[in-house]
Amino acid sequence: MSTQAQEAREALGARLRGFRKDAGFASGRALARALGWQESKVSRLENGKQNASEEDIRIWCTATGQGGHLGDLIATVRHIDELWLEWRRQLQTGAERRQRQALPVYSKTKVFRIWHPTLMWGTLQTAEYAAETFKQVVDFFEIPDDVEAATAKRLERQQYLYQGNRIFNVLLGEQALYTNFGGADVMKGQLDRLMSALRLPRLSLGLIPRSAQVAIWPGNSFSMFDDKLVLVETYSAEFSVTQPREIELYTKAFALLQQSAVYGTAVRDLVFTAIQHFDRVSSET
Repeated sequence: MSTQAQEAREALGARLRGFRKDAGFASGRALARALGWQESKVSRLENGKQNASEEDIRIWCTATGQGGHLGDLIATVRHIDELWLEWRRQLQTGAERRQRQALPVYSKTKVFRIWHPTLMWGTLQTAEYAAETFKQVVDFFEIPDDVEAATAKRLERQQYLYQGNRIFNVLLGEQALYTNFGGADVMKGQLDRLMSALRLPRLSLGLIPRSAQVAIWPGNSFSMFDDKLVLVETYSAEFSVTQPREIELYTKAFALLQQSAVYGTAVRDLVFTAIQHFDRVSSET
């Protein structure tokens, strides 16, 4: 969880603890008994160890006589949810909805900073490569199969590569050239697309060779939109970073990663080597 989300959850827990004490419940055990909850749940909520649901807040405010604060606390809970969104909840109707939600962010952003250590950035993906990634998402999260619609919506992002004065600073790890989605033919098509993208005037594409000395550990992939938002993806959730001091850390991390990257002809050489690799794989099958 991002520092900002955790701090908000702890602050909410402190308010709930204050409400409990003001209502005369001397301990979490006493409140838990009154609510019919496990004592551990009260403790986790008060210490910011568990997300509170809107229903939890309603019950807590009713029991402690703090109904006047209900609207404010529910707004807080929703804000925390926005900072930390579980993939299963985001994807419950399929993957297309999440791809559609990304478009307004892309349309408003002027400077992008993208780091993907092991796969292609979505906006540079071919339809075949993107479809393979969405097939894995559908299987992994056991969500409705809308691969075709999700792929089409992801490809809509590519319009922004050609519109306006946007600047795209993209860093990939060399492993991204070899992480095999869909087999050799899909990968060769994707690598050809990457070669073509190198000619885009507002795209700066760097690759970090697998043997490059690094100034900072690679960490998770992340996407920065101007200096306003960072999105970080994990297996379980996506979280948003909006606090300026946290965004500064991601800006610093990106600059350190850039120190290990190669550009221009060196990138073309690495991509061509990867194409040759998948040519050999094709000939062996």
